[in-house]
Amino acid sequence: MTFGLLYFAATFWLLPKVKKAIADRETSIAKDVSDAAALSGKADAAVKALEARIAEAKSRSRDTAAKAMSEADGRIAAETARQEAELAKRLSGAEASIAGMRAKAMTSVAGVAEDTAAAIVQKLAGTAPAPAAVKKAVSTALNN
Repeated sequence: MTFGLLYFAATFWLLPKVKKAIADRETSIAKDVSDAAALSGKADAAVKALEARIAEAKSRSRDTAAKAMSEADGRIAAETARQEAELAKRLSGAEASIAGMRAKAMTSVAGVAEDTAAAIVQKLAGTAPAPAAVKKAVSTALNN
């Protein structure tokens, strides 16, 4: 009789409570797994979106850097061309100045050479040479 009463209590009172607790726990676990899967999907989508934004930012930064480099190269090329033009102008001015000084020096050389040649001829020959002959001789010597 005790066994029957215990069997009856366990079958109709204790086992249904245990079954309900197990079913509730299974339902709770299934819900938690479902929620975790949904959150994992959202996290994966957020990671992909973040990676896409990072890739886009990298692309924009590369484009910006390339544009800045191109603009800097253009400015450098323009400044280089301006400086080269300025140097070429100064060089041609210096060359013209040198040519003028050379021409002036050569006319002075010719005059000094004529005076020197006339003095040498007078010293050696004892008579002064004709200025036209001295000028012709010096001119011939300087041109050769």
